[in-house]
Amino acid sequence: MRCKGCSHSLWNLTGNICPECGKEFTRAEFEFQPYSVMFKCPSCAQPYYGAGEKGHLVPTAFECTSCHHAIDMESCVLVPAKGREEDAVAVGAPVPWTTEASFFRRLWETSTAALVKPRSLGIAIAAHEPRLKSAMAFFGVVMGIMWVITLVCAAAQGGFMMLMMGGLIGLGGGGGGTPVVPGTFLLASQMGPGLILSVGMPLFYGIYIPISAAVAVVLWRILGGESTRESHQPPTLTFVRAVEILLWSSGSLLVTLVPCVGSFASVWWIVSAAIVTSAFVGARLGAASTGKSALSMVLGMLAPLLLICGGAIAFAMVIAGMGMSSARAALSGAQAPAPMVAPASAPEPEPVAEPALVEDAVPTPN
Repeated sequence: MRCKGCSHSLWNLTGNICPECGKEFTRAEFEFQPYSVMFKCPSCAQPYYGAGEKGHLVPTAFECTSCHHAIDMESCVLVPAKGREEDAVAVGAPVPWTTEASFFRRLWETSTAALVKPRSLGIAIAAHEPRLKSAMAFFGVVMGIMWVITLVCAAAQGGFMMLMMGGLIGLGGGGGGTPVVPGTFLLASQMGPGLILSVGMPLFYGIYIPISAAVAVVLWRILGGESTRESHQPPTLTFVRAVEILLWSSGSLLVTLVPCVGSFASVWWIVSAAIVTSAFVGARLGAASTGKSALSMVLGMLAPLLLICGGAIAFAMVIAGMGMSSARAALSGAQAPAPMVAPASAPEPEPVAEPALVEDAVPTPN
């Protein structure tokens, strides 16, 4: 039960004015699940359950059985029944991002709902028609925050490493004559991955979310989720609704701001989206728990990741195989014996005259 002007909680109030923005409200304009809200007498705090079709008092005015004062529904103090979540009892409570509250308040409350109150977020999504444009705007803000954080972290890491290893001296061109190339290479090696990630992140999610939503819807139908729907009811989990659920639950990705646990943001996004889906389908079907819908969303979000990882591993194996083949070819070429070259034909030696024998010698004339 929240103010429709600023999304401030209206539980435990004795008046009919929002303490945050001053907007007037009535108890009758809110709908609740039957027996989920207690209406307390303003004089003695005697509680009465809202047993009506809309979770209201029946009758709306009567005499208190404890203090015998005349009370009516509009004068009662409303509190959730024991064991019920504040945002899960109201029917028609909006997603905080769609209210008229301030930007940071809407961002904070929607992200908090995805992080710690996913059931409430799922019920709020189910209470209204699809709001895909609002969900995309919220997702864009979340991506913008993560993009800025990624760039800042990459720049800080690159600068820190350069300071530690003396790369800044090389870039400055002074000092001991440290070469410029190592410093530049160090800066690129530290900031390059962050820049690539920040540029590729919107593209990745732009492809990942529609594929995950489509797979989740297909699995939901294969598991027989729509078989529990009455013939007069519209389809429960559609592609547009699945995309909307993924966009609204992406607020859990902002947990990357928290040191040491930021690496688990994607895991919690999957868990949050599964819980939101279960609450959404449960609210549409009137069921307390819909494990099939949660399983469909989990598998739908894991399938593209497994496909991408499998493709990356296969690509790496192909590249590694090509490299090993080239290395083997080069090695075998280096170890092969050199071919024997036939020597050029040498000229035949000239015949040498044999020395004459003594008895055959001609006497020299005197």
